[in-house]
Amino acid sequence: MDKPNPFKLIEPTDPCPPRLKREIVSEIDLIRNTITVIDVFIGDLFSTASAMANPPHLHEKEEK
Repeated sequence: MDKPNPFKLIEPTDPCPPRLKREIVSEIDLIRNTITVIDVFIGDLFSTASAMANPPHLHEKEEK
């Protein structure tokens, strides 16, 4: 015999208020936007550091 799922017993049956839904979506958007900004700046930082550590114009002069 299957046991009843204990999590179903604590699951609320009331609907979520629209204000709370908007706040949750707003927080998720804020987190996503923050991660995007961090990703852009970190990606650019590593690209810049890589270009500074290995500048192609110095290698071209050495080969000539």
